[in-house]
Amino acid sequence: MATTQKRVATPKKKEKRMTISSYVMIIGLLTFLAMVGILFQHAEITQKNTEIRSLQKTLEDAIQVNDSKEGQLVTNMNLQSIEAQARGYGMTEPVQEQYRRELVTEKKDESIMSDSEIVKSWFENLF
Repeated sequence: MATTQKRVATPKKKEKRMTISSYVMIIGLLTFLAMVGILFQHAEITQKNTEIRSLQKTLEDAIQVNDSKEGQLVTNMNLQSIEAQARGYGMTEPVQEQYRRELVTEKKDESIMSDSEIVKSWFENLF
């Protein structure tokens, strides 16, 4: 048995077309995502730059301390070699009788002239 039914026409679905506002929204969204990416990248660069500057300062301080210690070491080695050479020539430690004590007392300088004497002598030298 064959049935003879009429096919019911189904309504065709409308094709969805992109409108200008859709394109603007997509471009805006892509631009926003690109800007967020650039901001994160800039933040990372700034953080790395701060870290590098901190490490450079630490390195400069370490180099300065190293140079100071190296200078002290060279000076100490030079003094030790000089002392060894002097002892080879017969240098000995001084004994108590070889020490001299010096007393320093204040001495009033009588050559200092007062202000009135300076003015008077300048005036006398003028004529």
